[in-house]
Amino acid sequence: MSGTNTHPGAGERIRVLRIAHASLTPALRERERALATVCADIDLEVLTTAQWREAGVDVRATDDDLFPVARARAYLSNHIQLFAYDPRPVVEALRRHRPHLIDLNHEPYSIACAEVLALRDWLAPAVPVVMQIAQNIERRYPPPFNWLQQRALRRVNAAYACSEEARTLLRSKGFDKPVSIVPFGVNTEIFLPRSNARRQDDPMTIGFVGRMLPGKGLAILAAALQQLASENWKLLLVGDGPERQRFEGALAECDLIDRAEFAGAIPYERVPNFYRAMDMLVMPTHTTKRIREQFGRVLVEAMASGVPVVGTTCGAIPEVIDLAGLVVPEGDPCAMAAALRRLLRDEPLRESLARAGRERVEQHYSWEQVARKTYTLFRQVLKEKTAAGLTRQLEVTA
Repeated sequence: MSGTNTHPGAGERIRVLRIAHASLTPALRERERALATVCADIDLEVLTTAQWREAGVDVRATDDDLFPVARARAYLSNHIQLFAYDPRPVVEALRRHRPHLIDLNHEPYSIACAEVLALRDWLAPAVPVVMQIAQNIERRYPPPFNWLQQRALRRVNAAYACSEEARTLLRSKGFDKPVSIVPFGVNTEIFLPRSNARRQDDPMTIGFVGRMLPGKGLAILAAALQQLASENWKLLLVGDGPERQRFEGALAECDLIDRAEFAGAIPYERVPNFYRAMDMLVMPTHTTKRIREQFGRVLVEAMASGVPVVGTTCGAIPEVIDLAGLVVPEGDPCAMAAALRRLLRDEPLRESLARAGRERVEQHYSWEQVARKTYTLFRQVLKEKTAAGLTRQLEVTA
């Protein structure tokens, strides 16, 4: 394969091989589907794992009606840093699709990233790799992960980060090649504001969507809700995790457990309906050694659904919300209680933030906007690769 033309010719579609462990179903590969739909000259193939545990739910890979989907068995899939693909489907995809560009959804320190780069070097050394990254906490890795990271940063041609924090961290590692901000997106045709009006005498629903892990701020949320005991509200929680039992206990201690509905971990396809049952969404994440909010995808899902959001200053949350929601200091239950109280009592504010959130999503976070930003980066990388190839040819000729 290394002897074939690795640059798209005039009028030729750009062959892109997207390698992403969790792009298992059409609902989980909205990024790829938008790229294939919006960018007519992209010839896309996706390689993903045969099965992955996504948001607490075991999901098996399925086909797609827009592009081929190859499946590879995942080894050590319980550890995102350690897991690797069965290399045979990766080799087959490289040989079959003959990509002009590889779009890789793995951090540079990971085994999977090292594996894909090694196979690229073997089978298609001239094909550029663009890496999607989200890490925003600086960590020092022991061997061999620090070696793998430095090797990846030398060999990857460009990257796109989901937030400015992630880009800044990548730059601090010495990566001086192109890095674009390409956020996570949302399907604005599926995540829609509810059409039926809420009955005035019904309690308003405060929503939480996400994994119930240390650092996600459930203890802070419980303390904030205790200060709102006299207000008329109920709580809807979508997700599961090791902190659920402790959170239930905290609510029970202050006689609020009867106001809470725990939906548990649910398939992603069912999530939009839960947003339409909420009057506001809260994201109480606070920074720990292991957690600093990388983006907050549930924020854009809620905003697309016309749900006002309350977030903290943790990580990328303020960048995502901007002026389309309320932002409070992380780790401060009093500030969170005050923000929720404002929304509970102020209907015009709720309506204003609902409109602002939907408008912000349409301008910045629709999958169509994400696809256009991704396409611009791909074109830049291929242009630079072609220019570098022509320069080498001229040097050899001279």
